[in-house]
Amino acid sequence: MADLIEQLSRDQELKRDQVAIDLEAVLRFPQGRRTVLWFLELCGVSRTAYTGTEAATNFKLGEQNVGLRLISQLEQIGPTEYPQLLLEAAQRKDQTKETVHVLDEE
Repeated sequence: MADLIEQLSRDQELKRDQVAIDLEAVLRFPQGRRTVLWFLELCGVSRTAYTGTEAATNFKLGEQNVGLRLISQLEQIGPTEYPQLLLEAAQRKDQTKETVHVLDEE
């Protein structure tokens, strides 16, 4: 029985390590970084889950849980990965505003 538990633990560890390796590969590309941030936005990690109805609130809490697990994976890759993604998103938003203002002036 102990051997089985040890094997399961080793398998879980390998799976966890593979997920981290795969996520690192995705983050090497700007498209991957934008996609990860898009998923986090869909999960609603930065907004309240409360909706006023229990079922809808529970659904949103489930979405947030997925997002929080993704943030946890990002933090395992490096403690600055998630804040860096947020910074990049803010910079893109600022660039978009600047582009809109320039187009408005023309």
